[in-house]
Amino acid sequence: MATISTPMTRHEAQDRSYGLVPRLVLAALALSAGAIHIGMTPIHASESTTEGILFALVGWVQILLGVAIIVRPGREVLFTTIVVNGAVLAAYVISRTAGLPWGAHAGDAESVEAIDLMTAIFEGALIIGAAVLLIKPELTAIGSDRISLEMVVIGAAIPVLLIVGTSVALADPELVQHGHDDSALATTGGGHGHDGAAVSVAALDELREERCDLALNPAAYWKETSIAGIDTLMGGMATAEDHNAAAKVQGSAELDRIISKQVTGKGELGDAAMVVALAEASDDVYTNWLRWLRASGLVNHSHGGNELAPDDNRGMGGHLGPQPWHAMTDPAQCEQLAQELELARQTALKYATVADAKAAGWRQVTPYVPGIAAHFMNFSLVDDTFEIDKPEMILYDGTGDDARVVGLSYYIRHEGTAEPTQGFTGNNDHYHRHDGLCVDASGVIGDSTTTEEECAAMGGRKANGSAGWMSHAWVVPGCESPWGVFSGASPLLDRGLFADNGASGAGCAGSSVRDRYDLTPGNRDNTPIEVGGTLSVQ
Repeated sequence: MATISTPMTRHEAQDRSYGLVPRLVLAALALSAGAIHIGMTPIHASESTTEGILFALVGWVQILLGVAIIVRPGREVLFTTIVVNGAVLAAYVISRTAGLPWGAHAGDAESVEAIDLMTAIFEGALIIGAAVLLIKPELTAIGSDRISLEMVVIGAAIPVLLIVGTSVALADPELVQHGHDDSALATTGGGHGHDGAAVSVAALDELREERCDLALNPAAYWKETSIAGIDTLMGGMATAEDHNAAAKVQGSAELDRIISKQVTGKGELGDAAMVVALAEASDDVYTNWLRWLRASGLVNHSHGGNELAPDDNRGMGGHLGPQPWHAMTDPAQCEQLAQELELARQTALKYATVADAKAAGWRQVTPYVPGIAAHFMNFSLVDDTFEIDKPEMILYDGTGDDARVVGLSYYIRHEGTAEPTQGFTGNNDHYHRHDGLCVDASGVIGDSTTTEEECAAMGGRKANGSAGWMSHAWVVPGCESPWGVFSGASPLLDRGLFADNGASGAGCAGSSVRDRYDLTPGNRDNTPIEVGGTLSVQ
């Protein structure tokens, strides 16, 4: 029986003319780029769920395109290859220049690493090769009757070299380690964010030696973080080798009573009750509570690497106790932060009393709450911009006109769930939100755990605070927080300070635990540093 053959179109003829060797090379490039994206997915997913999903998606699309180039080559496949890899390459260039608009490091330009540069080269070569096949397929056409041994060897060798090189790169921890912060080489394990990366003892020792930020926190902070086993190098949870985290907790009935009051995460008043209980405990019990924090897992492990604010809607802005700290090694950045803190300090001292704040436009919005003091707010300053000398809230040790300033709180409007990137120099100040407070015309009358019914009974309403982000700065001389200059709460702000009503003088002198802490600027050996009125950077 006779058969009727349909003439091939020009494009179909071109599709059949694509040579084996160029297709093998292009497929190897696509498969290698895809494998690297898949291999890097867990690292990026630990920092940002969005980034992890995008890396996995790009990786699988590149792998599928590589398979299609071998199995079913055609103009559509080549065109898709150019578009996909062009978009990925463009995103890479933006991420290394202006910074991507999403992810854990939105707006921050990332450093160029060996493995991502290699991937970009693969993608660039893939785009060029696919374009050549589309425009001039005859340049690469190889008929089956013209295939030689040399061509077969070349066609096999190039993909093998690409795949071997990719495998070696993915197996080398030095190449796959991405750094978004020059001061943070990796996390020492156990926390959230950049978990699990191996860091040599030599690298940690070098980081300790090069840091310039130790005077930015009081000496008490470095002592407390050491006892509690909190990482002040990488901003995560420390290991026993890094700090005194292995010290045994000396149990007692008093410590058991303190632990029974551990209500972090159950509202602002719960945290306030915990601050009061800690202030009333003996020094030995307080020290053992710090050690217990390490074993309990209630330490706020990490702030730096999560797309979502890790301390979002948790009482006073995260778990009580000393906060982690990312070591700073750039003298220029340390000096810049010191100057910013000095500006914040002078701004706070301009409004030394509640009367000063009222005269300048601030009004009371909360009562005195142990741990975070009384908040006075200037609503005319509320916007979406962080300005050091324009704090939206000023914190006082009471509510009367003679009450004294203890710190600042910055409040900015910011939609979404990602923590704002604005703030002080470095990676150590963090924002939190108080969502669901009970408020009326006078301000806050119930904490975030208050139910709708309870709030209504008090004559208030539940406020939606999802777009209101707060960040504390404990910069007032004598009121520096032993839990960190940017900590969510300060243990100095106990009931004794409120009851003193300023009689003992400024600088939190009325706190019943003021003598528990060394608030002089800390240095490398955790010994006091004599300074004048300003912070000195060692």
